[in-house]
Amino acid sequence: MKFRTISLWLLVMLVLLSVVPLAAQDVFPITVEHQYGSTTITEAPQRVVSIGYTEQDFLLALGVTPVAVRYWYGDEADTVRPWAISLVEGEAPVVLNMPFGTLNYEAILSLQPDLISAVTSGITQEEYDLLSAIAPTITQSADYINFGMPWQAVTQMIGDALGKSAEAAVIVAETEALFEDARANNPEFAGKTVAVSYFNAGTYGFYTSQDSRGRFFTDLGFVVPDELVEIAGESFYADLSAERVELLDQDLIAVLNLQFIEGGREALEAEPLFSQLNAVQEGRVVYFDEASENALGYSSPLSLAFALDAALPQLQAIFGEAAETTEATTCEVGFRLFDHEYLAGEPICIPENPQRVLALELSAIEAVALAGKELVGTANWLHEEVPVLLPELAAALEGTADTGYPANLEAALAAAPDLILAVDGDIDLVAGNQIAPVVMPLPGIEHDWRLSMEFWSEVLGTQDLFAEMVANYDTRIAEFKAAIAESQEISIIGTSSYGSYMWLEDTAPGVVVADAGLTRPESQALVGEAAVERYGEQRWIQISEERFDLADADAIFVFTYATTDPATLETENAAMEAFKANAVWQSLSATQADHVYYVGPYWWRAQTYLLANKVLDDLFTYLTDTSATTPVLSFP
Repeated sequence: MKFRTISLWLLVMLVLLSVVPLAAQDVFPITVEHQYGSTTITEAPQRVVSIGYTEQDFLLALGVTPVAVRYWYGDEADTVRPWAISLVEGEAPVVLNMPFGTLNYEAILSLQPDLISAVTSGITQEEYDLLSAIAPTITQSADYINFGMPWQAVTQMIGDALGKSAEAAVIVAETEALFEDARANNPEFAGKTVAVSYFNAGTYGFYTSQDSRGRFFTDLGFVVPDELVEIAGESFYADLSAERVELLDQDLIAVLNLQFIEGGREALEAEPLFSQLNAVQEGRVVYFDEASENALGYSSPLSLAFALDAALPQLQAIFGEAAETTEATTCEVGFRLFDHEYLAGEPICIPENPQRVLALELSAIEAVALAGKELVGTANWLHEEVPVLLPELAAALEGTADTGYPANLEAALAAAPDLILAVDGDIDLVAGNQIAPVVMPLPGIEHDWRLSMEFWSEVLGTQDLFAEMVANYDTRIAEFKAAIAESQEISIIGTSSYGSYMWLEDTAPGVVVADAGLTRPESQALVGEAAVERYGEQRWIQISEERFDLADADAIFVFTYATTDPATLETENAAMEAFKANAVWQSLSATQADHVYYVGPYWWRAQTYLLANKVLDDLFTYLTDTSATTPVLSFP
């Protein structure tokens, strides 16, 4: 059974749910036991300084934004990573650049902390004593080697110190459930040996099961061999001499520092000692992009789902059902086998580096343009609507083929694509594959821009660009949350000559509104089975004027649908004017308060990164006194 990958947004939602108090906060004073004794905290901390290298994740998961965080590596501006940035409330934390063993006590004192969280810092007794003179300080348990405390115990200790022990326990249980699900659905992982390794300037090494990166794989059922653990001794890692590199030759090798290897994977696999290992020659090696390596390094409740998304498809390809498919399907040189949980049809061989793409779907066009690939053609309706919805992409369509709808096969062939991106109904799948590989997702990904853009990024091999999109979007979401005075109840209505519809939470614009922390009226705050039970399978529900009251809220956003046909446009404009003038509509409290905002057709098509950000821009415009300072990503 294939394990469905867990998107980052899902874990964030789980955490957001878990930080809602399940019980009253713990009673202060609270005493926390640790390796240097105990610390008593007299009242709920308000100004927490985080000096552990990954501590901010745990604090943010528990609903606490630290006043300062400690720089570890990479871009100092990215000290709060993409999976956590949306949880920052108020001012962004100050970044303290303090290499290991060089704490800046004066800077910490100036921040006036009432708690110093140092659980993942590896501080000494002397450092602990000096920090404790500034404010109550917690550090790791004596039960583990330095930097070896499991994320579960870190979460619980920090939760205890914040007076949120119950919330911490829920977060631990929810995150552990992700691994339980992965183990249950991938029993073939159990007992396989793993070397969680790194390579640096000619030196090979590994992390043990006492390290969070090693535990990630043992939590999936893999085993770090005893011999490696014994070599490391009291440390969480160990270097290997050239004569002992063969110890890395396990059932699985996981390379976890690819971002720091000059020349990347190609250079590593050209290393004589590495290339001779059986695991390398047989393809039993997993590599990670920069964001996923970072997620494994942080190993927090916020980052682990991100890491699972990156790891599970590779592990399944080596050991699971995907491995059987790979053995049965061999792609030509220059092609790779593409499989995905949302792929319609069987796994398919696609170009490793596609250059000429026929994109017959809106989010696919954006993915191609943002990736700098050549768009050779698209459907006629997209030729008409892209300039309306995304004028910044209009230039990418200039001179490209108009293939009609469904795609005319002769026109598609004349465009000479090396890859075709489509959704059901765009092109005959069998005939299209005679022209170029056709990649088609299952229905449903269009209701969340992340799902659609992640899918196409994996097709195009631009996962790093997708990670930038998510990080950029999350930063802008955090800015919105900081800018809005208080949460508001938002209604989303689509109207046209065909009638008026309430758009529920699990729609493309509904996802953006939810990400922004805005609530919905009870009539629209339904997803999944609850929505089906009340309304059936539809994600947008038609309402007559007699039920316009269901749409009332603090603010209502109303959009109509894109069109370029003059006759249709005239009809739709007339319908919109009639809708605005409707007496029942005029009687709503939002209308009378002038809190109804008529927005562009990009709301209903907000299934792409750029369109989702246009929705977010509207939220800034109409609900705050400012606009986002972080610009959206540009395209080549």
